Amino acid sequence: MERRLYLKNIKGKGRGVFCHTDLTEGEVIEVCPVIIIPAEEFVPLSATAMMDYSFYFNKEEHTLSLAMGFGSMYNHRQFPNAVYLLNREAKQLVFTARENIGAHTEICINYGGEYGIDYNKWFIDRNIVPI
Repeated sequence: MERRLYLKNIKGKGRGVFCHTDLTEGEVIEVCPVIIIPAEEFVPLSATAMMDYSFYFNKEEHTLSLAMGFGSMYNHRQFPNAVYLLNREAKQLVFTARENIGAHTEICINYGGEYGIDYNKWFIDRNIVPI
């Protein structure tokens, strides 16, 4: 069975997620189960590189989630071509095409969770120059 999604190195960004086929607006790209990181592990995890691959599960409770599959590998774009939705009950992140995405085009999300949010602080805090 051929995998639909794949990782590719991108100059200046590291690895990114791509699809072998065209995706249509509204199409589910991937459903990723998540591992819940409890609040008491928030501070220790914050001091590691794993924090860069985590999503808030419940921001108010300081719980994080680590997405399985390709979920933690999507790169940021201020105006992304994909969105994600956290389903807390099912403990899943659902990634969906926000627009038509051509085959072999990088699939990006907005790390702030909303279209158009300038999330440069995430990069500045890590001494990374956003592309």
